[in-house]
Amino acid sequence: MIRKICITLLLVIVIGSLGGAYFLYNQRKIRSANMDGLHMAESQLEAEDFNSAITNLLPVVQYGRRFKQADYALYLLAQAYEGAEHKEASEIWKRLADDFPKSQYALEARLRQADSLLDANPAQARDIFASLQSSTDSAVRSKSILGVAQSYDRENDVEKARELYYGVIASVTDAAVSAKAKDRLSEINTERLWSPVLDEFCELYTVQRGDAAVKIGTSHGTTAWFIEEANNVKANRLSPGKRLKVPKEPFHIVVSKELCRLELRTASGRFIKWYPVGVGEQSYKTPAGNYYIINKQIDPTWFKPGGGVIPAKDPENALGSRWMGIGGSLGIHGTNAPETIGKPKSAGCIRMYNKDVEELFKIVTLNTNVSIVDGTEMNVEYVPKDVEAGASEG
Repeated sequence: MIRKICITLLLVIVIGSLGGAYFLYNQRKIRSANMDGLHMAESQLEAEDFNSAITNLLPVVQYGRRFKQADYALYLLAQAYEGAEHKEASEIWKRLADDFPKSQYALEARLRQADSLLDANPAQARDIFASLQSSTDSAVRSKSILGVAQSYDRENDVEKARELYYGVIASVTDAAVSAKAKDRLSEINTERLWSPVLDEFCELYTVQRGDAAVKIGTSHGTTAWFIEEANNVKANRLSPGKRLKVPKEPFHIVVSKELCRLELRTASGRFIKWYPVGVGEQSYKTPAGNYYIINKQIDPTWFKPGGGVIPAKDPENALGSRWMGIGGSLGIHGTNAPETIGKPKSAGCIRMYNKDVEELFKIVTLNTNVSIVDGTEMNVEYVPKDVEAGASEG
């Protein structure tokens, strides 16, 4: 009897050991398969093969918390759903933030959840963004401030959104977040600038007997083109008593060589809009300093530095469609090489897309202050130029 009991116990132990060994083997196999799935998904995400990444990640996510990198698997899956434009992305971001609140991905997941809701439910997105504004993580806090502004924008409350975008560029130090706010402000302000809408940049002027668009523009630091287009009027139809929108104060151009950006501001420092630009390939060829627009040309001829004359509108003309000289051989101009915009690729001048320089040409006038800075700080002081009476342009 004792012998039978011993044999039975021994069999139980052996079977149990074999079962345990098989269980451990199976777990290692599953963990290995999960890791393989993660690595494959990482490569597929990089290659933007989002559907294949989803296929590899779903079994990993279904394994749940037993997999040590379950939060990372959810993180990758949410990105794959976003890339494939699947509506499930929002739920995956929410699940990651809810199930793994202490994960290194939790705050980003909450932000991404809010981002994914902006179009479908801006009010809900705003609530999430607002809850993140007290975060100790400055990057999360900056993005949430921007997110609140974007939520009002999605609801077509452009006035509220605009106010908040200005708050972003005044308070946020994250360059990428500030850039998004400036991009949107540029769109909003451009639309307003070229319409009769009155905002903080402009005021009303009553046309006097003998006034002309050139005279009105010059006396308000802009051009006749701006007066005509912003007010939707013709220069020869300015009857006395007519009320026109005119700039309240002079414009100020600020160029950052590091950012390859040109900002249009008011003399008091209010941001209006910005443009991408190209600057000198060698930094010293676009010297930082204070300049003024001293001449302007439509369809300029290019006198090549090494010799030769390239006529206006010639495909080889590097000046593009407009030129605004600021001293010596330096100027702000268009380009025949749009792929160089946003890069230090010029011979020293500030080059712009032709459509952008044509717009700026119609806004700013002779003697407009142009400040060029080496770094990224564009809040520089406006320096007016003493102008002899009578200088004007069309």
